[in-house]
Amino acid sequence: MEVSDGIKGLIERLKRGDTAALARLITLLEEGEIDRASVERIIGRTAASFRIGFTGPPGAGKSSLIDWTMKHIRSAKDTVGVLATDPSSPFTGGAILGDRIRMQHHFLDDGVFIRSLGSRGTSGGISRITRDASYLLQAAGYRFIILETVGVGQTELDIMDIADTVAVVLVPESGDFVQAMKAGLMEVADIFVVNKADREGSRQMVNALQFLIETSSAGRDTWQVPVVLTNGLDGTGTDELFRTVLAHREYLAGHGSADLLLRKRLHELKQIVTEHLGARVDRVVSEAAMGDYRRDLMDPSVSVYSILDRLMHDEHILSSILKRG
Repeated sequence: MEVSDGIKGLIERLKRGDTAALARLITLLEEGEIDRASVERIIGRTAASFRIGFTGPPGAGKSSLIDWTMKHIRSAKDTVGVLATDPSSPFTGGAILGDRIRMQHHFLDDGVFIRSLGSRGTSGGISRITRDASYLLQAAGYRFIILETVGVGQTELDIMDIADTVAVVLVPESGDFVQAMKAGLMEVADIFVVNKADREGSRQMVNALQFLIETSSAGRDTWQVPVVLTNGLDGTGTDELFRTVLAHREYLAGHGSADLLLRKRLHELKQIVTEHLGARVDRVVSEAAMGDYRRDLMDPSVSVYSILDRLMHDEHILSSILKRG
């Protein structure tokens, strides 16, 4: 995708810390007017940001904990950008944008950037442009980037392929937390957070989680997932949560950060290849369906698999998919 002079100008403003340019570029990403592949060629290499992901069921208090985490980051004189995925209307595609309301007292802080992204039908709990938007925040110089999932349940595993540290937030009344472990959150979590510490059963839930973690990681020489008890209403335990995030960052710097980076970058490369080739396959095969392959497709006696085999041996089709540009 060609980058216009106008977008190049936005990128130059972005690199100077212009938040209006950052907001505009994210909007262009959402609208499909630009892609990161084209923008990245102009942005070039930038200092890496540290990405913190918050996931968990609806009502767990993720936004409140993010609010406190932002306060702790700013107290440490670091900058922070937040990308919060909101559920999109199936009719209009619009997002609720509730996080902007909950975090509005940060809006006048030049060291904070907050943006809500519509999920637009994605199933992994985050917007399809979350990864690309986070690179724009990185290029703008934000040291920390916080990612919040949409909160649709316990299938939000995409976050682990973007965030460096994933905090899974649960509440005492989440009596289904054992099912959550079975659903894969045990593998996703770098930190477990039991929020709403003032509620009955919070300490018991902490103990149960710690037992599950200890039994599942016995004999492993890896990061021992901590469980932090918090209350997002008054900030209880949020300083410990932030210290735990920093401890995990320090752990990654000395243990397995290369393997983690390889896994994340490999996953990202696969996604990009799939997206780019998928778009080309759709275009080329659609054109073929209106031409040489129309007769076979219109004949119910011809197996679709035999058509696939013919496609896979069609040099014109393959060269059209793989050609540059």
